[in-house]
Amino acid sequence: MGDIAIRARHVSKVFGQSRVLDNVEFELRRGEILCLAGENGCGKSTLIKIINGVYKPEPGIEFTFGDETLSAISPKEARSRGIHVIWQDLALFPHLTVAENIVFDDYVAKPWRPISYKDTLTQSREIIQQFGLDLDPMARVEDLSIAHRQLVAICRVLRAGASIIFMDEPTASLTYKEVQTLLGITRSLAAKGISIVLVSHRLVEVLEVCQRVTVLRNGKLVGTYPTEGMTQARLSTLMTGLELEFTPVLKCVKAPRYWRLKT
Repeated sequence: MGDIAIRARHVSKVFGQSRVLDNVEFELRRGEILCLAGENGCGKSTLIKIINGVYKPEPGIEFTFGDETLSAISPKEARSRGIHVIWQDLALFPHLTVAENIVFDDYVAKPWRPISYKDTLTQSREIIQQFGLDLDPMARVEDLSIAHRQLVAICRVLRAGASIIFMDEPTASLTYKEVQTLLGITRSLAAKGISIVLVSHRLVEVLEVCQRVTVLRNGKLVGTYPTEGMTQARLSTLMTGLELEFTPVLKCVKAPRYWRLKT
C-alpha cells in the first residue's frame, strides 16, 4: 500500500473574490481507504472536481501518477487513469435495469453501436459475481433500496475500469447493517488494489475503515493523519479548529401526573 496512486500539489481554486482552495496537497496510495474530512464549505467537493478534471485549477498545480507528472488534467484524462466519482445522488437511471445501468458508459462511448441485451446481462453478471454482490441484473433500479443502488453505482465504475474511487457521503442514508456491508465492500476493493476516498461526516465509520484521514479547513490543508489512535474529539478539533468536549447529556423526563377522583 506504499505506492502512490495519485498526488496533487499546489492545488488552488478561486471563484470570483473567494479563494476556495489555497495551495492544498493531496496524496492517495494504491489499495488505501482514505477519508477526506472537513466541515461543509471547506473545499472537499472542489478538490474532488479538480482531481476529476471537472474544474480547472489555478496555474501551478502538479498531478503525479507514478513517475509521470502533469500540469493539467481533463475529465477524459482522469477517466483514462481510472479516476471515478460516485456522488451522493448516484446519478443512476431508475427506469433502467441494474444491468443497463452498469454497462451504460459503453453505449455513451459508442452511441451508434447496436444494443445487445445478452452482452449487457453477461457483462453485468461478471462484475456482480467478481465482487460477490447481492444484485439482480434484471431488477429495475427504481425498485431497489438506497443501499443496493449504491452497489449498482460501484459496479458501474468498476466496469468502467476504476482504480481510484471517490465516494461522497456513501453512508448518509443507510442503516447500521447496510453501512457495515458497504464498509466490507470497500475493504474488499482495497484488497484488490483499488484506492478509495470516502467523504463522510460520520466519524465513527471513518475511524473504523480508513487508514488515513486528510483534513481540510477553510480551503486549506490541515494535514493528513493515520487513523490509528485518532479519536472523534481530536478529529473534530482538526476539522473545526475548536476544542470540543463530548459530554453525555441526561435528559430529564417529567413524571406523569395521576389524578384521583374525589368520592
